[in-house]
Amino acid sequence: MMYSPQRKILWFAIISRIVVLIFQFIFNILCPDHDADAFKGPISNSEQVSLCDNIITLLFSGLSRWDGEYFIHIAKYGYVYENTLAFYPLYPILVRIIAIPIQKIFFVLNFNSSLILAAVLINFVCFIKSAIIFYDLSKIVLRDKNISYKATILYCINPASIFFSAIYTESLFVYLSYYSMLRSIKLDPYVSFPIALSILTRSNGMVNIGFPIYFRLKSLFHSFLTKHPNFSLKTLSKFMYEITTLKSICVICNIIIISMVPFILLQIHNYIMFCIPNSNYMFTSEHIINYGIKNNLVIAGTNNSEWCNLKIPVAYAYIQKKYWNVGFLNYYEVKQIPNFVLAIPILYIMITCIKEYFLEHKRYFCTLGFIQNFKSKKEIKTKKYPMEMLVFVVHGLFLTVFCILFIHIQVSTRLICSASPLIYWYCALTYTSDSNNDTAYESEENACSKWKVFFFKQRKYSLQDKLILLYFLGYTGIGCIMFSNFLPWT
Repeated sequence: MMYSPQRKILWFAIISRIVVLIFQFIFNILCPDHDADAFKGPISNSEQVSLCDNIITLLFSGLSRWDGEYFIHIAKYGYVYENTLAFYPLYPILVRIIAIPIQKIFFVLNFNSSLILAAVLINFVCFIKSAIIFYDLSKIVLRDKNISYKATILYCINPASIFFSAIYTESLFVYLSYYSMLRSIKLDPYVSFPIALSILTRSNGMVNIGFPIYFRLKSLFHSFLTKHPNFSLKTLSKFMYEITTLKSICVICNIIIISMVPFILLQIHNYIMFCIPNSNYMFTSEHIINYGIKNNLVIAGTNNSEWCNLKIPVAYAYIQKKYWNVGFLNYYEVKQIPNFVLAIPILYIMITCIKEYFLEHKRYFCTLGFIQNFKSKKEIKTKKYPMEMLVFVVHGLFLTVFCILFIHIQVSTRLICSASPLIYWYCALTYTSDSNNDTAYESEENACSKWKVFFFKQRKYSLQDKLILLYFLGYTGIGCIMFSNFLPWT
């Protein structure tokens, strides 16, 4: 029985998640937890803990490290401390919604265990759906089923794999981002909704607004060229007039407004919670208030937040700087050299891909794809990178520059792996083909197996192949060890 690429991707995505869950469990049991200086949410002494709760903790506690503690806390109590505003609400809201029926069905579990199960379940489902959507997106952009298949398999073992299973937003965000990209290419009029949800998941979701705007403008320009085939400055001025008509402006404004409305509502909610004094807190539990006072945390309703006095009272940038020292070149310190080393592979891949694409399609790049390269189809076909990758290259360039200049550099790995398809496309295009048949996406033996894929049964590996696999599989394995034991990782 031969399995289609979609079915093999489905099975491999499921198996990759199960392997990560098993690895984090084993390493969490074998290795002692590092005593990290990280947020650990308040624990209520009144919450009963059963044997089943202890089992859930044993199985999945390795997934609730670092930011996972924040998401569980937010899902449980809401935004009660100022520092929690750095984490956007869609994921914890979904976790809470799913946790309620889980607790009713498995009544022996307390709410904390139900939240952990809900978070793991959401990530498991979102990751599998994102893999399938990524394959569909890759087929449209790359126009090659074999390369698209390889890119998706590499996505399933990406270097930030542990974060796609941990109680983090990576799986939900990548699912919404890839879906938004796919619908943008298809000029879906409702693409603003998944983009709005991606913005409510992570701050960098705002960059996704560029995709539908770009594809809309490009579609308008190509429609215009069919009416005015002789391109000149005069026709360009006519096109500029056409896109400034009421209909075109309304379409673009509609995309921006619908995408941004949830974000604006979130800022209003944050302002009401933290900038307007209110003694009637949403929370009444004494242990929450005591924890905040003990750890010198700004509590909602106390009007002690400095960002409230800003001209534009948006909390995110202020909180990132105050609590994590995030800012322009703030991370460039000698003691951070190990973290720069961790980020070098993904930054190198992104920069190499962007540079190679630019050298292949200079004119197309400089005109943002609005003016085609006037070359023969044969010449274009021999190129490594499809021209259709342009908007994703620009998107990847922005993310890469942003990572280098602004964020904690080690976060580059998971930020790029969950936002840009470039790393997977580059590695798939670079990877040596083991088949002489251009139409064969796998060897015959692998195609008859649900989970066997090209890198398990390849007859020969180039140096690049070995480096790609070493990076992907190595970071996956080491990430499971480091993250599950509260050790610093990407």
